[in-house]
Amino acid sequence: MYDEFYVIDRKIKHKKEYISELRARATSMTMSLGERVQTSADDRLSKIMCNIITAENELQEMYEDLGHQKELAKDEIRRLGNKDWEDIVYLHYVELIPMDEIARMRGKSVGSTYMKNNRAIKKLKKLLT
Repeated sequence: MYDEFYVIDRKIKHKKEYISELRARATSMTMSLGERVQTSADDRLSKIMCNIITAENELQEMYEDLGHQKELAKDEIRRLGNKDWEDIVYLHYVELIPMDEIARMRGKSVGSTYMKNNRAIKKLKKLLT
């Protein structure tokens, strides 16, 4: 139902990995340059730094989009009118927490947590169509 949260989460993770790789490259370049000054190496380092800045700006936009999407989802989920169901649905579909972890956090059985989730999703689908 809320597949977009999984997609956004994956994109954020990939962007963070990309930034880490760029930083590692920049660090290794500056370490190997030492006191030598090479124009082509400086140009490559400048390009890497520009890529890092661009990627960090994109990452910030992704976080802002994620926050906006979460707020929209909260509004939809609140329509359930059942705090217990709302919590389960939000934690699982928006925060991407596995159902067994939600059950453990709430001190409930996995079976009852799944059952409440299924009922909540069924009702939410009716409310949203």
